[in-house]
Amino acid sequence: MSENELSYDEIRNLKPKRQGISLGMEDDNFIVALDESRAYTLTAGAYYVWMQCSGEKTVEDIVKELSKELSADPETAMSEDELKPPITIILNELAKVGLVKLD
Repeated sequence: MSENELSYDEIRNLKPKRQGISLGMEDDNFIVALDESRAYTLTAGAYYVWMQCSGEKTVEDIVKELSKELSADPETAMSEDELKPPITIILNELAKVGLVKLD
């Protein structure tokens, strides 16, 4: 983690708010734009996290919900502890480009 990135413990109680709009899919990725000149391609996992950022749920809530959803299928099951690092990385990256405000 670089010095500018926040750890899970630093963001777990924050309520991230997504910015921009979804423009649809291209191949297996999702296109999200902040404005006419700034569009980003997100993987399905990053798009899921972005969509969960309503400003109402904490990061901890998002981790718990995703773990519960993934646990419905033994093939995709992941514990909350397994999800914390990738979700933290995704949120840091989304915040870096302005697609999420971490408040």
